[in-house]
Parts: sequence; C-alpha cells; structure tokens
Amino acid sequence: MSNVDPKLTITGIQKLQRANSKMIRALKPENELGEAIRYGLTAALRVARIFTHVDTGALKASHMMQYGITTAGPTGTIYIDRSTRNPKTNASPYIYGAYLHGRGGEYAFYERVVTERGDAIGKRMLKILETGFPYSKGD
Repeated sequence: MSNVDPKLTITGIQKLQRANSKMIRALKPENELGEAIRYGLTAALRVARIFTHVDTGALKASHMMQYGITTAGPTGTIYIDRSTRNPKTNASPYIYGAYLHGRGGEYAFYERVVTERGDAIGKRMLKILETGFPYSKGD
C-alpha cells in the first residue's frame, strides 16, 4: 500500500466565508433587515394616512407605527391609537376607524395600502435588504 496523503482543496473558500459573513451581518436587525422593515413601516403609514378619509383629521392623525425586535427578529405594526379622541365629537378614532375600514372600498385604508402600494413598498424593502447581500460582483 502506498503512503498517499489525499487532500481536499476547496477553491475560493475565503470568498465564500466572506459572502456568508456579509449575509449574516445584513440579516441583523440593526443592519439592512432592520432598515428594510423600518422603511416598509414608514411608507405604509404614510400611504394609510393618504388613503384615510378626513372630517376632523383625528383618524388620520391616529395612525401609529411601532418597530421592535423580538426573538423572531425585527417586527413592525401599524395601528390606530386607542387613546386618541375626535376633538369635535369626543368619539374614538379606534372605534369609528375600524367601522369605516370595514365598509371596504375607498374606506379600507389599510387594505388599500396592501393592494394598491404593497408591491412597490415590498420591492423597495427588498432592494434595501439586497444591499447587504453578497453577489458574484467581486465580493
């Protein structure tokens, strides 16, 4: 039997390791993933306010957003603030906002965000996220 020392060589292992590290960094909440979520939140909030019918402006002003980091990663929520009141009627935008949204059509501000602008917002979020991803462009 010959005394052969077989060796396995992986060409470009350092490049793959750098790419993997870059991907891991991009997926951290403080980096591109978090930035994409924050962009999506602010864009959706802005559009929801645009789509909201206005009488006194209380409902439009009651749309809020919350960004947080959970064990699942960064998350965002857009909602109607329960504590706000209509200055004219003292009614809760949280209550009548849900009623208006339930009417559907042009009144369904959150649904319209998704159906009318969701693709554009999602595409921009993806572009933000992709800035942290490695490609075969010399990375």
